[in-house]
Amino acid sequence: MWFNKFNFFDLHPGLTEPIPDDFFTKPYSVNELELLDNIRQLYPEGTAPEIFPIPKQIKLPKEYIELLNYSNGGGILNGDREFGYFSLEDIREMYISYGFPFWAPSFLPVAFNGGGKFYAYDFRKENEFPIIAVSSGNIGYDDDCWGFLGYTMENVLSNTNNIEDEQD
Repeated sequence: MWFNKFNFFDLHPGLTEPIPDDFFTKPYSVNELELLDNIRQLYPEGTAPEIFPIPKQIKLPKEYIELLNYSNGGGILNGDREFGYFSLEDIREMYISYGFPFWAPSFLPVAFNGGGKFYAYDFRKENEFPIIAVSSGNIGYDDDCWGFLGYTMENVLSNTNNIEDEQD
Protein backbone atom coordinates (compact mmCIF):
# COMPACT_ATOMS: atom_id res chain seq x y z
CA MET A 1 0.00 0.00 0.00
CA TRP A 2 1.03 3.60 -0.59
CA PHE A 3 1.25 4.37 3.15
CA ASN A 4 3.56 1.49 4.15
CA LYS A 5 6.67 3.68 3.87
CA PHE A 6 5.45 6.13 6.53
CA ASN A 7 5.90 6.10 10.31
CA PHE A 8 2.59 5.82 12.16
CA PHE A 9 2.55 7.31 15.65
CA ASP A 10 -1.08 6.32 16.22
CA LEU A 11 -2.92 3.28 14.87
CA HIS A 12 -6.49 2.08 15.32
CA PRO A 13 -8.39 -0.94 14.05
CA GLY A 14 -9.27 -0.51 10.39
CA LEU A 15 -12.73 -0.32 8.91
CA THR A 16 -14.43 -3.68 8.62
CA GLU A 17 -17.49 -2.62 6.62
CA PRO A 18 -17.67 -0.84 3.27
CA ILE A 19 -18.43 2.87 3.36
CA PRO A 20 -22.05 3.54 2.30
CA ASP A 21 -22.23 5.54 -0.93
CA ASP A 22 -24.31 8.22 0.79
CA PHE A 23 -22.19 8.50 3.95
CA PHE A 24 -21.33 12.15 3.31
CA THR A 25 -24.38 13.17 1.31
CA LYS A 26 -27.10 11.70 3.52
CA PRO A 27 -29.37 14.20 5.30
CA TYR A 28 -28.11 15.83 8.48
CA SER A 29 -28.99 14.07 11.72
CA VAL A 30 -30.66 15.97 14.58
CA ASN A 31 -27.27 16.23 16.34
CA GLU A 32 -25.60 17.52 13.17
CA LEU A 33 -28.28 20.16 12.71
CA GLU A 34 -27.55 21.30 16.26
CA LEU A 35 -23.88 21.70 15.30
CA LEU A 36 -24.93 23.84 12.35
CA ASP A 37 -27.32 25.83 14.56
CA ASN A 38 -24.40 26.72 16.83
CA ILE A 39 -22.57 28.18 13.83
CA ARG A 40 -25.71 29.99 12.72
CA GLN A 41 -25.92 31.67 16.12
CA LEU A 42 -22.37 32.99 15.64
CA TYR A 43 -23.11 34.06 12.07
CA PRO A 44 -26.81 35.02 11.92
CA GLU A 45 -26.46 36.25 8.34
CA GLY A 46 -26.12 32.60 7.30
CA THR A 47 -29.00 30.85 5.59
CA ALA A 48 -30.95 27.99 7.15
CA PRO A 49 -28.80 24.82 7.29
CA GLU A 50 -31.34 22.81 5.30
CA ILE A 51 -30.40 24.92 2.28
CA PHE A 52 -26.78 23.75 2.54
CA PRO A 53 -26.78 20.15 1.31
CA ILE A 54 -23.44 18.39 1.14
CA PRO A 55 -22.38 18.33 -2.54
CA LYS A 56 -23.08 14.97 -4.23
CA GLN A 57 -19.52 14.69 -5.57
CA ILE A 58 -18.04 14.34 -2.08
CA LYS A 59 -16.83 10.77 -1.67
CA LEU A 60 -13.57 9.61 -0.22
CA PRO A 61 -10.89 8.87 -2.81
CA LYS A 62 -9.63 5.29 -3.03
CA GLU A 63 -6.28 6.22 -1.43
CA TYR A 64 -7.99 7.48 1.71
CA ILE A 65 -10.34 4.49 1.91
CA GLU A 66 -7.26 2.23 1.78
CA LEU A 67 -5.79 4.16 4.72
CA LEU A 68 -9.01 3.86 6.75
CA ASN A 69 -9.19 0.14 6.01
CA TYR A 70 -5.72 -0.14 7.55
CA SER A 71 -6.37 2.24 10.48
CA ASN A 72 -9.64 4.11 10.98
CA GLY A 73 -8.05 7.31 12.24
CA GLY A 74 -4.52 7.76 13.49
CA GLY A 75 -1.34 9.65 12.85
CA ILE A 76 1.64 9.72 10.51
CA LEU A 77 4.84 11.69 11.08
CA ASN A 78 7.46 12.33 8.40
CA GLY A 79 10.07 14.83 9.56
CA ASP A 80 8.12 17.95 10.54
CA ARG A 81 5.08 16.87 8.53
CA GLU A 82 2.38 15.71 10.94
CA PHE A 83 -0.78 14.09 9.61
CA GLY A 84 -3.36 13.37 12.33
CA TYR A 85 -6.02 11.78 10.18
CA PHE A 86 -9.66 11.44 11.13
CA SER A 87 -11.77 8.32 11.37
CA LEU A 88 -14.65 8.02 8.92
CA GLU A 89 -17.13 9.33 11.50
CA ASP A 90 -14.83 12.18 12.54
CA ILE A 91 -14.48 13.40 8.94
CA ARG A 92 -18.21 14.05 8.71
CA GLU A 93 -18.31 15.60 12.19
CA MET A 94 -15.36 17.94 11.43
CA TYR A 95 -16.91 18.90 8.10
CA ILE A 96 -20.13 19.92 9.79
CA SER A 97 -18.87 21.31 13.11
CA TYR A 98 -16.29 23.61 11.48
CA GLY A 99 -18.90 25.03 9.11
CA PHE A 100 -17.66 23.69 5.79
CA PRO A 101 -21.29 23.41 4.53
CA PHE A 102 -21.55 27.20 4.94
CA TRP A 103 -18.14 28.46 3.80
CA ALA A 104 -16.56 25.79 1.59
CA PRO A 105 -18.95 22.88 0.94
CA SER A 106 -16.66 21.27 -1.66
CA PHE A 107 -13.69 21.01 0.74
CA LEU A 108 -13.62 17.77 2.77
CA PRO A 109 -11.28 17.91 5.81
CA VAL A 110 -9.57 14.59 6.52
CA ALA A 111 -6.72 15.41 8.93
CA PHE A 112 -5.03 18.06 11.07
CA ASN A 113 -1.37 19.02 10.90
CA GLY A 114 -1.04 19.55 14.64
CA GLY A 115 -1.10 23.32 14.31
CA GLY A 116 -4.64 24.20 13.31
CA LYS A 117 -4.46 23.47 9.58
CA PHE A 118 -6.68 20.91 7.92
CA TYR A 119 -5.56 18.60 5.17
CA ALA A 120 -8.58 18.52 2.88
CA TYR A 121 -9.68 17.21 -0.49
CA ASP A 122 -10.96 19.85 -2.91
CA PHE A 123 -13.98 18.58 -4.88
CA ARG A 124 -14.75 21.75 -6.83
CA LYS A 125 -13.70 20.17 -10.14
CA GLU A 126 -15.21 16.98 -11.48
CA ASN A 127 -12.93 13.88 -11.35
CA GLU A 128 -10.11 15.89 -9.77
CA PHE A 129 -9.56 16.14 -6.03
CA PRO A 130 -6.28 17.82 -5.08
CA ILE A 131 -5.16 17.88 -1.46
CA ILE A 132 -5.09 21.33 0.07
CA ALA A 133 -4.30 22.97 3.40
CA VAL A 134 -7.13 24.95 5.01
CA SER A 135 -6.81 27.01 8.18
CA SER A 136 -9.36 25.93 10.77
CA GLY A 137 -9.95 29.61 11.56
CA ASN A 138 -10.35 30.84 7.97
CA ILE A 139 -12.44 28.40 5.93
CA GLY A 140 -13.51 29.52 2.49
CA TYR A 141 -12.78 29.54 -1.23
CA ASP A 142 -10.81 32.80 -1.25
CA ASP A 143 -7.13 32.41 -2.15
CA ASP A 144 -5.99 33.39 1.36
CA CYS A 145 -8.07 30.57 2.91
CA TRP A 146 -6.38 27.54 1.36
CA GLY A 147 -3.19 26.36 -0.34
CA PHE A 148 -2.42 23.54 -2.76
CA LEU A 149 -0.35 20.64 -1.37
CA GLY A 150 -0.46 17.91 -4.04
CA TYR A 151 -2.52 15.43 -6.01
CA THR A 152 -1.91 12.27 -3.95
CA MET A 153 -1.57 11.62 -0.23
CA GLU A 154 1.64 9.70 -0.87
CA ASN A 155 3.14 12.76 -2.57
CA VAL A 156 1.86 15.17 0.09
CA LEU A 157 3.10 13.04 3.00
CA SER A 158 6.49 12.37 1.37
CA ASN A 159 7.37 16.01 1.97
CA THR A 160 9.09 16.41 5.36
CA ASN A 161 8.36 20.06 6.15
CA ASN A 162 5.42 21.40 8.12
CA ILE A 163 2.57 22.41 5.83
CA GLU A 164 2.47 25.79 7.57
CA ASP A 165 6.01 26.46 6.28
CA GLU A 166 4.83 25.56 2.79
CA GLN A 167 1.90 27.96 3.03
CA ASP A 168 4.00 30.84 4.35
